[in-house]
Amino acid sequence: MRIDAGASSDVGQLRSGNEDSFLVDDRISLYAVADGMGGHQGGEVASATALEALRAAVAGGDALDAAIVRANRSVYEKAGTDRALLGMGTTLTAIEILGESTFLIGHVGDSRAYRVRDGVLEQLTEDHSLVEELVREGRLTPAEAKVHPQRSIITRTIGVDPDVDVDLYTLDARTGDRIIICSDGLTTMLGDDEVSHVAQLDADPRLAADHLVDAANEAGGEDNITVVVIDVLDAPPAGAPDPEALAARSRARTPTPRTAPDVFISEPRRPKWRSVGGALMFVLPVLLIVGGGIGAVDWYAHHTYFVSFRGDRVVVYRGVPGGILGWKPTVETTTDLEKSKLTPDAVDQVNRSGKGSLERAQDFVANLESSTSTTTTTTTTVPHPTTTRRNPPTTAKGGQ
Repeated sequence: MRIDAGASSDVGQLRSGNEDSFLVDDRISLYAVADGMGGHQGGEVASATALEALRAAVAGGDALDAAIVRANRSVYEKAGTDRALLGMGTTLTAIEILGESTFLIGHVGDSRAYRVRDGVLEQLTEDHSLVEELVREGRLTPAEAKVHPQRSIITRTIGVDPDVDVDLYTLDARTGDRIIICSDGLTTMLGDDEVSHVAQLDADPRLAADHLVDAANEAGGEDNITVVVIDVLDAPPAGAPDPEALAARSRARTPTPRTAPDVFISEPRRPKWRSVGGALMFVLPVLLIVGGGIGAVDWYAHHTYFVSFRGDRVVVYRGVPGGILGWKPTVETTTDLEKSKLTPDAVDQVNRSGKGSLERAQDFVANLESSTSTTTTTTTTVPHPTTTRRNPPTTAKGGQ
């Protein structure tokens, strides 16, 4: 078995910067995507820091899940050194290849890993997001989740807390498999059927990654878009030239083989403008609008708080429900209040609490705690699934 991998990333159509990063390191068979969040430069710092720490840990001999835990600690500690980075975080989905046919997938957040086998696309990871947890609990349909106002809230993130639970999957690969790792900038723009179709348009994984990014941009490009494509190929006969390697060398500007990992950090592809004049006509008005509004939006996002649920806990979030531009909500405080122990009226109050200052959010929680401590009403407990380490249902060779 041999691996051929390619990647592509783009800022998208609406964002002013790219907070995604990716890692392609063939030397240690490590591939990853990280989607940062945090406003200002926090998002791109978080995603880059996580991938740098991940690569160093795996290269140093750490198991993949332990390496992701170290990446979490690196982002968390870096955020503590600079007030402007406080609260930054990132998703992280990574694949390490072990032996001839075993892939390990480590996963935190709402980036995703897919496999295309025999023309069929299969999602390999579960999103750590509020709406996906509600879907798994049967409280939302997939269609409702796509338009839910809190669909951007992530329930598990790298770097926000000192410790993190990592989902670890073991995957048996076989010749012909195409593995895709992507940020949610792809999956919020394209449905699974579209991802499956576009992912199979070209045999070259680099072009396949480009096609997926282009398709997401054509669909609206509302977020940064990053895709890593990994192909599992037959090993060439001993002594026989590798046709794909020869083709790659013919495309390269120099014959020097890659000796360093391909790490992308916030460097969007150049837009395909028809002319410089056309670019200026489009860019200048956008810059004026962004320049005038970005400060106000940043202030608003960092000085607004709301109360909601994170699993079974009442949580104070910093930000705006659903996110605003590049700023996704982050956890400010996790309370001891459990949703399953609240009255229906109290649950309704949380759902309708709205947004405002931190003091307002804290007062709301204090009032909720006070009313909860004096009530004798009993509520029905809704089990909340927890996920740590597990193998997916596709571990057997051949999949489903």
